[in-house]
Amino acid sequence: MKTLFLLCILGIVTSVNAQDVGKIVIHNANNNNPKFIVSLNGIRQNNIYTSEINFDFLDEYNYRVKILQMGVNGALAFNIASSPNYVSVYALNKDVYGNYSLILESKSLLGIQTLPPITPTTLPPMYPNNPNNPNNPNNNPNQNRITSQEFAGMCDAIKKESFESTKTEMAKTFFDNREVSSEQVFELTKLFTMESTKLDFSKYAYSRTYDKKNYYKVYDTFSFSSSKKELANYMKANP
Repeated sequence: MKTLFLLCILGIVTSVNAQDVGKIVIHNANNNNPKFIVSLNGIRQNNIYTSEINFDFLDEYNYRVKILQMGVNGALAFNIASSPNYVSVYALNKDVYGNYSLILESKSLLGIQTLPPITPTTLPPMYPNNPNNPNNPNNNPNQNRITSQEFAGMCDAIKKESFESTKTEMAKTFFDNREVSSEQVFELTKLFTMESTKLDFSKYAYSRTYDKKNYYKVYDTFSFSSSKKELANYMKANP
């Protein structure tokens, strides 16, 4: 009987390990931020307020996250991505205006992930010139680029939304602190209906594009020449 039990346990472990699963860590970027409770895809994950939470054995690429902070009315809503065989660490940041953002802080293979210490004086990872930021392009020029697999998952998630404003918010959340190609920007703008939305997002994504010389491709997403001209002027003013 004991042997049978061990074999069953071994079979479960083998089955889990055989899947391409990922892990997500969410933590406060600053000790001064309120502790929180997290819901993942509508399911509450903890009942005690904490400054850090881990999600193991994730077998999907995209997740909806709601964060309820201690002593704060209303919940923060974000969309995050998980990558198979990787630990994705997200930091909950607060800017000088009191707005919160959930930013991908680091991404590493399972088993070798290390979480940076949380201190009130730590420079938030949203600043790309921070030499301690794992996403600093000076450390690894290609590390922070969105892969084709990630991009496909992002597009699938955005297509499921009905409202233009929600699509835009999701797209900006996905692209935040990541590097993209001109082709990816073009493909994503085609998911929007309104010309003004396409133009707004094209301006937003331009600074995050690593092949700006090819940004002319994005012109084809517009129906009006005035939009193309406005984007061109924006690019000239923000080289």
